[in-house]
Amino acid sequence: MSGINPNKQPVELNRTSLFWGLLLIFVLAVLFSSYFFN
Repeated sequence: MSGINPNKQPVELNRTSLFWGLLLIFVLAVLFSSYFFN
């Protein structure tokens, strides 16, 4: 644990959560558009 840079982990966590949030919004947008256009 001492070899890991402590400043690197929160940035990676934020990027990962941001990526999953955008992916979730994209999937929901696709589902809603399929609902509306059907």
